[in-house]
Amino acid sequence: MAHSRVNSITGIVLAGVHKWDNSGFDELLPRSLMPVAHTPLICHVLGWLREAGIAQTTICASGASRQLRRRLGDGAALGIDLHYYEDWTPRGPAGCIRDSAAHFGAERVIVVDAALLPVGCDLSAALDEHARSGAAMTVVAADDPDGSGEAGGHLVPVGMYVLDRSVLDEIPETGYQDVKEMLLPRLYEKGVCVRSHVLSTPCPRLTDAASYLMLNAWMLEQLVHGREPTLPDYRLVGRSLVHETVHLASPGRLVGTVLIGPHSAIAPDSTIVGPTTIGAECVIESAAVICRSVLWDRCRVGPGASIDHYVLGENVQIEEGARLFHTEWASESSRPCYLPRPPCPRPPVVPTSPEASQQPSSNADESEPTGRSPAGAMEHL
Repeated sequence: MAHSRVNSITGIVLAGVHKWDNSGFDELLPRSLMPVAHTPLICHVLGWLREAGIAQTTICASGASRQLRRRLGDGAALGIDLHYYEDWTPRGPAGCIRDSAAHFGAERVIVVDAALLPVGCDLSAALDEHARSGAAMTVVAADDPDGSGEAGGHLVPVGMYVLDRSVLDEIPETGYQDVKEMLLPRLYEKGVCVRSHVLSTPCPRLTDAASYLMLNAWMLEQLVHGREPTLPDYRLVGRSLVHETVHLASPGRLVGTVLIGPHSAIAPDSTIVGPTTIGAECVIESAAVICRSVLWDRCRVGPGASIDHYVLGENVQIEEGARLFHTEWASESSRPCYLPRPPCPRPPVVPTSPEASQQPSSNADESEPTGRSPAGAMEHL
């Protein structure tokens, strides 16, 4: 990208999220910091901006601003100049765009939602099309997945926008200001030129635990098949990526695509069925079975435990024989969080093939996390 373009464009990442419910998933971390293939989701977004030559970016958030600042700092480690705007009013996405861009003299702004993976979007192509069209604002869009699916049908914004500085003057200085519901109608009413840049497919977006599992599965496939840069210090074991520090006695018990982080230990007779991501310093004990799940750092899965389609936060410890399916548990990063053993544990069902692992369990005694176990309940770990 030409040097003049780098200096004339600033990036804005919208990282504020409204919590519609009190699910345990939203208590894990701000969504933009949730690890996707061992990397915080927002770092995938920032890397996408950096690769397009956007040297300066502002992250807009509210309560998560301090956590983001602690994790990302000034962006030097990511090769990008990071700034932060804390929205406490709230001002809404359009209001945040106006307020944060006002501090920089860039001629254009590229806005992206921190909760999506900007795959399949060539940012340079979008910027070039915006410049050629003479538009004041370009909306990056894709076919509506809930529509007819016909080419040229109904388009929906994916969460990316390119706008000229003149558009900022159309956003009021006070009050809540939305992009789709307020800014775009105002621009159309005033006859301001707005164009769309159409993607062939929508960008994956993080909205809940189910979509989070899908994001990790998608990214794992990209890594294994070489469509994303290989993670440093990881080796390919079959269709899995395993950090060089992992103690892995039985590689044959990795079924499908699996990602295992640094200093984790996998018992010889445990089975991991992909797509599954296991973080750093995790311990998977004897005869445990983990299917289609994501485990964050320092998790411990007890002997004979079964986990399927599950998200475990940091420091979670699973008791011997526990059977956990289709939910999530929010852990406290300061100390381990224990999941109790069911009253009548059954032995885990070890899948005999990748196809068998895709069938969810229908056991009536599936247990859900209900709280901490009594003192001493984890002495066997």
